[in-house]
Amino acid sequence: MADAISLNTQISTVMADVPDGAVGVAVSGGGDSVALLRLLQDWGQENHRKIYAATVNHNLRNAAQAEADFVARLCNDLCVSHHILSWDGWDQQGNLQNAARNARKSLLANWAHELGIETVALGHTRDDQAETFLMRLARGSGVDGLSGIRQISGQRPIWVRPILGIKRQDLRCYLNKIGQTWVDDPSNDDDSFDRIKMRKAMPELAKLGLSIDRLASTAESLQTSRTALEQVTESVMRRCCEASRFGTVSIDLDALQLEPLEIQYRALSYAMAWVTGAHYRPRFSALKMVYGFLGQGKSQTLAGCFIKVVTPTQVIVMREVTNMAPEPVVNGCFDGRWNVSLDQNIAGAEIRPLGEKGILQVENWRDLDILRDILLQTPAIWVGNTVLSAPFAGIDGPVQISLKNDTEQFYCDVVSR
Repeated sequence: MADAISLNTQISTVMADVPDGAVGVAVSGGGDSVALLRLLQDWGQENHRKIYAATVNHNLRNAAQAEADFVARLCNDLCVSHHILSWDGWDQQGNLQNAARNARKSLLANWAHELGIETVALGHTRDDQAETFLMRLARGSGVDGLSGIRQISGQRPIWVRPILGIKRQDLRCYLNKIGQTWVDDPSNDDDSFDRIKMRKAMPELAKLGLSIDRLASTAESLQTSRTALEQVTESVMRRCCEASRFGTVSIDLDALQLEPLEIQYRALSYAMAWVTGAHYRPRFSALKMVYGFLGQGKSQTLAGCFIKVVTPTQVIVMREVTNMAPEPVVNGCFDGRWNVSLDQNIAGAEIRPLGEKGILQVENWRDLDILRDILLQTPAIWVGNTVLSAPFAGIDGPVQISLKNDTEQFYCDVVSR
């Protein structure tokens, strides 16, 4: 069993690698996150670092608000600034856990940005690492999936997992010793979730030598393999791929096909993720099938992308127009990847792709020397059925639109951070 001194030492070791300044911590009220809060509070006091806490209320359970209030009272007792972030975005479609996870991360990232916090701590444990490995093994994941959860990842903000090397049982013992209570989430006993199935199978797996430590260590060992593959892929993509200001990626198939097949698949999937702004790459089975068709000269759509075969040796990965939902024109971000800046408010305006109807309103678009399909997926400002502004098609207006991440970031993001 790890004692408080050992736990504090582990926290200090991990936190030594994060930037200076205040640190945010996500606290649900469960044992893992409450232990993280208490440990980080001690670390913050010792190192003169301010700690902020946030609780995401997904509004999916009746007890959720009471749990958020519990964390608020705890933070008040600890003199830690606390905010409750509310999510009301569940539309009853798709995978609930995935939607909630993405929403949680987005809410926490926005909260950190507003407070000027560069680092946000999350309460993943060694048990979570082992469970994640098993879940991904069951899904047939490759190296990336099986490499599990990284201790530090991301850039804006940096996500740090200070208790990733600590077992859940040790954290509970620590809380009991300091007399700290926590909230038990009833979903942790719900067998309909894959993670809970894996958790309940752990005791039997341990009898076969597949202990939490063994599974977690295997995942961590694979992280070095993943990093090596990513570094090779980045080098290859700098030779074979070119990102553009239109948010597209051109791929030289002749050059790419000289590389190992694993690197070819990775290059295409990274290009697609950059074009769509997606957090995850497409499923390998679908990617493999699409790549085969591209080699036969057949343009394809997949995961929100249109992959156009321009010549037998060149494809261009671009956004699929029908997957770009219209949004009101406001200062902020469109389609997850375009920065939008207004010079003035425009009544009744919305932002959506130029599309087939829009390009008909662009005189002499052929003189722009831009592929028609690329123009179709560029953002435009509409009022009703009229294009008010289409910066990439030469129609200027009171709105500036540019890529959220520049073209150099396309290459840099290949290596997980």
